[in-house]
Amino acid sequence: MLSGGISKCAYQVGFVRALCEKPEVFDIRVVSSSSAGIFTGYALCSGKLDELEYLYKRININKNWELFIQVFAKNLLSRLLEGFISIGDRLNIPLYFPVCYFPIFSVEYYEIYGNYIPLWKKYIRAATNFPFLRICPNLLNGRLAFDGGAVDNIPIFPILHRSNGFVDKYGADLDLILALHFDARYDFRREFTSGIPILDIDVSYHNNFDKQHYNYSVEYVEKMIASGYEYGKLICGELASVDGLGREETARLADEVFLREHAAREKNMSVDRLFSMLNSFGKSLRNDSECIKKLYL
Repeated sequence: MLSGGISKCAYQVGFVRALCEKPEVFDIRVVSSSSAGIFTGYALCSGKLDELEYLYKRININKNWELFIQVFAKNLLSRLLEGFISIGDRLNIPLYFPVCYFPIFSVEYYEIYGNYIPLWKKYIRAATNFPFLRICPNLLNGRLAFDGGAVDNIPIFPILHRSNGFVDKYGADLDLILALHFDARYDFRREFTSGIPILDIDVSYHNNFDKQHYNYSVEYVEKMIASGYEYGKLICGELASVDGLGREETARLADEVFLREHAAREKNMSVDRLFSMLNSFGKSLRNDSECIKKLYL
């Protein structure tokens, strides 16, 4: 699971790269992502991590006003989307992402998989309509649509909701849900229980929770990617030690990592905590039985 986080999602790029270096250990079967995390998810599922890293470094903006000008006046987000998602792409791993709809403030999750179809861009454009960067929502099926992070910025729900289906579709159940986010105080145990072990981590932890939400300078992006990679190597090494030992050992390790980092996480507060609190309202309006749609044949 890859949460939204605007420029901070560069941390995820480094972490996921470390994860992909051990394909014999980590067999990734499904990805769920939100807001800017959708780009990381798409890169992971389509094998385009190098292209995404290049894209982050090419933005090279470190001033808020300059970023707003690029987005509003020069249509930066649409240009990035057009250049990154293209004909010929193939998603070898299913990818879920949420879209927020107004005026009801409801959420729907969309699953994309297989060969690229043009419809994906339309929905991803709405799902990455970042807060505070674009004012006007998109129009999807006659409804106003906005960034899905407004209602579920840490979208573990689609994975849990469809977990039984994964047994039939892939021939094996999920051993672990790895949740990469930026809300240091997030704890899924306060919201729900899971039969699948969940390791939720604030990816900025390894960089002393440094979170400059709108800093896309080359220097800062490189720093985030490097920090994410180092943290990813550390966590992946620990997870590899329990590979094949079953859910009980995996759950024990997930709890150990959480408790080890808990004290430092509790001392950190950022705007990401506010998004998590707002998400509680959006999730309360969710129609769990009919909120997941497929966008592939």
